[in-house]
Amino acid sequence: MAVLQKSDPVDLETTAPDSSVESEIIKYFVSFVQMLGLPKSVGQIYGTLFASEDPLSMDDIITRLGISKGSASQGLNLLRSLGAVTSHLIPGDRREHFAADLNVSRIVHHFFEERLLPRLQHGSERVDSILAELDPDADESRRVLYDRVKALKKWQKRGNAIVPRIVRWLRR
Repeated sequence: MAVLQKSDPVDLETTAPDSSVESEIIKYFVSFVQMLGLPKSVGQIYGTLFASEDPLSMDDIITRLGISKGSASQGLNLLRSLGAVTSHLIPGDRREHFAADLNVSRIVHHFFEERLLPRLQHGSERVDSILAELDPDADESRRVLYDRVKALKKWQKRGNAIVPRIVRWLRR
């Protein structure tokens, strides 16, 4: 049996009993988190924890995925801040272990409420600030910019209207 180094790529076929399924689960979560603009390692970590029957230590995660300690630490911290992982103590083991929170709707809800809504609100303030500096009666080039920022404000307003509805729907 080969000993994995942190830099070695992980062959999931040899690291987990049902590794093809685990590999597909990891790929699923990687594509999901990348859609949200999060690092690939966050999806890899969550997918690994989701597929694991038992909580895993950070060392276990690093070994299974072949990622750096920094990536694992940052990914776990982000997942913890999203409410996507929980911390567990294993008797006789001083290391902290992690398990995936399987309530995906709570994770998505938390992302929308804690991450997306504040950014939308801040974006609205920025767009309003930009509009306040533009004169709609200025020369043609400034008028074009004013019209573009007005269109951006319309999209911002739509986002501000729909995201709270999504959050309410997720609470059901």
